[in-house]
Amino acid sequence: MGRHTVSAVKRNRIKKAEETAQKTTPMNTDGQQQPRGRRSLPVQPKTSSIRHILQLLSGLMIVTAILLGFHMGWIYIGNSMDQIHTQQLLSKNEGFKEVKDSTAKGEQRIAKAQEGDPPIETAPKHGAVLGWMHIPRFGDNWKRAIQQGTDLTVLDNYGLGHYENTVMPGGKGNSAYAGHRTPGDMGPADRLETGDAIVIQTADYWYVYEMQSSWQTTPEDVNVLSDQGDARIITLTTCKNSLDLQDSLSARFIVRGRFKYWAKTADGIPQELVLDKSNVVKQAHATVSETVQKVSKHMPVNRFFAVAAGVVWLSFFAVCWLVWRKDRKPLPSSWSLFTWMWRIQTGPIVLKAISWLMMWMFIMFAQWAWLSPWLATIFPMFSGNGAMNVS
Repeated sequence: MGRHTVSAVKRNRIKKAEETAQKTTPMNTDGQQQPRGRRSLPVQPKTSSIRHILQLLSGLMIVTAILLGFHMGWIYIGNSMDQIHTQQLLSKNEGFKEVKDSTAKGEQRIAKAQEGDPPIETAPKHGAVLGWMHIPRFGDNWKRAIQQGTDLTVLDNYGLGHYENTVMPGGKGNSAYAGHRTPGDMGPADRLETGDAIVIQTADYWYVYEMQSSWQTTPEDVNVLSDQGDARIITLTTCKNSLDLQDSLSARFIVRGRFKYWAKTADGIPQELVLDKSNVVKQAHATVSETVQKVSKHMPVNRFFAVAAGVVWLSFFAVCWLVWRKDRKPLPSSWSLFTWMWRIQTGPIVLKAISWLMMWMFIMFAQWAWLSPWLATIFPMFSGNGAMNVS
């Protein structure tokens, strides 16, 4: 009896050992046990590859959408910022001097409106810069150099052209000018309202006009350049606002204004050009505008901001990496470019967000400085304007 009991106990132990061995022995893909001592690599499910592809595509789509948004910003803002540099070079080459618009104490110097007939300067040679045009409605410190002539060699400098068969600024008759309908030039022409200032600055004088009316006409309508008796008027011409080339060329948008007064540049600036600094927001906006004007005298603005933003972001990124790199935790793998652009940032969530925004600021200005202008050169549709005004 005792012998049978011992045998039963041994059999139970052997059976349990075999069951345990079966549970711990790896199985191959056919459901058979692998030999002990050899381990097979885990089979990756097909769903992980699909997920990686979806991550890759979705990340690229998000980044592309952001870059397209930046390009739209370049069309309406960034391109205009760099055009200012082109205008400053034109002015410098012509020997124009800066107008001192403030005293040593920082107070605005307002030029006194002069009485009597305005002095009329002699018309320069074709292509020469005769002055600047300021239109405050288009933005703080908006100004474009005025060259003599209206052909593409003039207008492609992103400035304005003076119709050579019309009078000089301040003269009796019609002083007419042409400009591209690009967003940074005459793009917002239809935003002008009755009474808005249109100011022309020459080497020695200011000529202040105020907008009276605007309308659309055909390209063949040359009467818009005709004199209106002895009245001193100003006329701005540009293309119809359209992204379609043929549609843009099908009409001309006209702005008409009348002479208001003249002043001396040596006395300061006209009241119409004084920047509004009545609150913090307007002060900040005026400061940015003045900074852009100062930087543009030396180099394209977007390149300066790209370099500055890159230095600030990399410095901030380096400090965060040195301080918090040991706190980084391993994360699930991802093929999304957008996700990795977030993951490379280091530090607490708030600092990561700041670093992430700095990175995108750097990317935006770098795109405005190099990528967007290149795209606009290679693919005209990326320039943002349907046509150039050449008449």
